[in-house]
Amino acid sequence: MTKKIKFQQAKANQKFLIEEMLQQSALWLQSKGSKQWSGILKGEDRHNTSEAIERGEVFVGMIDEQMAGMFVLWSQQSEWDQEFWGKELSDDYVYLHRLAVNRNFSGKGISKELLLEAKIYAKRRGFIAIRLDCIADNDYLNKLYQDAGFRYVGKKIDVLADGAKKDFHLYQCDLD
Repeated sequence: MTKKIKFQQAKANQKFLIEEMLQQSALWLQSKGSKQWSGILKGEDRHNTSEAIERGEVFVGMIDEQMAGMFVLWSQQSEWDQEFWGKELSDDYVYLHRLAVNRNFSGKGISKELLLEAKIYAKRRGFIAIRLDCIADNDYLNKLYQDAGFRYVGKKIDVLADGAKKDFHLYQCDLD
């Protein structure tokens, strides 16, 4: 990557750009034969991105005033997270969702920088680990997370997502 990426919490006026990037990512996944995030293309937002922006849980990476990528970090478990991880009673973990890269910036290492920034942010706030789930049959994403220091910790089988039953891998990155 040649240009410096600047990170910030998403602002309300960036909602449209974030939604556009998520749709772009869903279309790209579809072009690769995946139905992952297909709900986004139908106008569904299971992660309620607008409210997450208001709560300061959505982060964007900017390059030359253009949004290059984004991710969501939840300090509170969603029902989805509880299904995968069980109900967590401590405040030790943060949950990563919706890592996305603007297709104009694909192949430039943005995903790795987004993950690094998520780790820096979470560690600064005193979390001991970042947790995430990843669709099991997406080899690219599974490798991305493993290469970024996330360790495989389990699998959930036959979870209903995007209208079909799918298997998911669980990853955790310890921040010590």
